[in-house]
Amino acid sequence: MADELEITIASHPRWLKVVRQSVREFAHELGFSRPHSDAITLAVDEAVGNVIKHAYHGQTDRRVTLTLAAAAGGGVEIRVRDAGEPFNPLARTSPAPDELRPGGRGLYLIREIMDEIDYGRENGANVFRMRKSLEAPAPSEK
Repeated sequence: MADELEITIASHPRWLKVVRQSVREFAHELGFSRPHSDAITLAVDEAVGNVIKHAYHGQTDRRVTLTLAAAAGGGVEIRVRDAGEPFNPLARTSPAPDELRPGGRGLYLIREIMDEIDYGRENGANVFRMRKSLEAPAPSEK
């Protein structure tokens, strides 16, 4: 498919830079403004970071696969796939934004940034899907 990109990385935090660069450019190529591309990048970075930290418990030799695709009707769909410990992020509640405590903000950010999120298990793997619709740019973003 012309508007699809698949990336597989080792579960080492050093590869998050490659993920961020790829997501930012892919979203921008689909028509997202830089601020929206940056927000989508933040959501994906949080999701992959959570896989490394929680699903793989910091193991750096596992695989994480991202699939970035143009969504029907405009926008982007991102699937994050891992073979780590099953974890349904949708079953967790996010702390209140003003609650002071370390951690726990990633899922809150993902929910705030993305239009749709979904989690499932496919062939023994975790699959976290995020979707963001292409919005008309604000006058200052044109």
